[in-house]
Amino acid sequence: MPPLPVIQWLKQHYPRPSVDPEWLDACCGWISDEKNLSHATNFDEYIKEVETQLLRSSLTDSMVAGTGLPPNTSEMANGKISGKPVLVELTSITEIAHSAFSLQNTRQTMIDRADLAGLAEEDEDEEGRAIKYPRGMLHLTLSDGVTKVKAIEYRSLADLELGVTPLGYKVQCLICYASQK
Repeated sequence: MPPLPVIQWLKQHYPRPSVDPEWLDACCGWISDEKNLSHATNFDEYIKEVETQLLRSSLTDSMVAGTGLPPNTSEMANGKISGKPVLVELTSITEIAHSAFSLQNTRQTMIDRADLAGLAEEDEDEEGRAIKYPRGMLHLTLSDGVTKVKAIEYRSLADLELGVTPLGYKVQCLICYASQK
């Protein structure tokens, strides 16, 4: 059984979807055994480990199905999802403000530079700047572990970058708007 203070902390900081008790029990057991930490003696470090494991996990594995986004979210027309924050993970990311041709040229430039430089740490252009995909607007697919929703950036989100942001990246949504299909 996971420690009650850990359960309460997770409910406060990640209210939706609900953390799967079996996953949390296994996580707490692993932290106690492998990291040799106790929630009673070092709560801050212990909870940091729990949070790290949660954010690295697939929400399909670590969350209770049906406790995050409403199941009909993808069918909503002009609706608003609000209330407690919902933890979702990024399952796809696509740049939609630039042509596929432009994105492919950038990718090919990165590959060519890497081939010429061997195993270079970072691809750079002639002025020494890192080569990045052009940035305009991102189309995203987000999931709470069960329900998937498509999203488009309303404003540029600096932490999301094509070719850099990994799939599985977690985001907490406070308010989501659904528009006509």
